Amino acid sequence: LYVDTALNPDEAVSQSVPVYYFNYLESRFEVLPIAEWADVGEGPKRVVQPEYNQAGDEVWFSVWNTMEDTSAIVVVDDETRELKHVIKD
Repeated sequence: LYVDTALNPDEAVSQSVPVYYFNYLESRFEVLPIAEWADVGEGPKRVVQPEYNQAGDEVWFSVWNTMEDTSAIVVVDDETRELKHVIKD
């Protein structure tokens, strides 16, 4: 279960995504540093909208920034939870 927390005032929280395991929802999760992986420089870097690709093996995250700053889409492997690709605007 991927959870975006884009409106959290703590940048460390709004710029990352916790991943919960269905069998361990209360005790086990992993935090993915999505905004860090995006490497877009300055700005609020709000991580939003985790979406699966059509094959269901990747999760795509939007990293929203201001109009003056760079934004990105971060692609993560669903099985390994490792960074696969970054698409910058």
